[in-house]
Amino acid sequence: MLGMTSVWDSDEHTHVGGELGSYLRRISKRAGRDIAVIRYEELGVFCIVEFISPNRDVFIDILNLGNSLANFNREKSRELDRRLFAPVTCDGTSEALEAADSDYHHTRQDGNAEEQERLERVSRGE
Repeated sequence: MLGMTSVWDSDEHTHVGGELGSYLRRISKRAGRDIAVIRYEELGVFCIVEFISPNRDVFIDILNLGNSLANFNREKSRELDRRLFAPVTCDGTSEALEAADSDYHHTRQDGNAEEQERLERVSRGE
């Protein structure tokens, strides 16, 4: 999901405030970017995003926090700083693409294994 560009839809996305929102407003000023926390309602995950249009209707995911805001810790804060202030290298891009590809294939394999187990149970009459 990282790097994905989305169009704001109030039925699918919710703006999240709180302490993390205040922290991100301070970082936004320093970075000169429009950064916020949103929740994807259908997926149930929180993401730190950057609005890339002046109307705040198009955004790009910067950092996925999973299903809890409590996942934002010191390590995630350093990762956010690195993503916002460190230049992206070709090696970094390649590693990110390889990791995303690997995650996709592992997820497909897990789903396939579950389906195979289900089919075996059905054939045995369970």
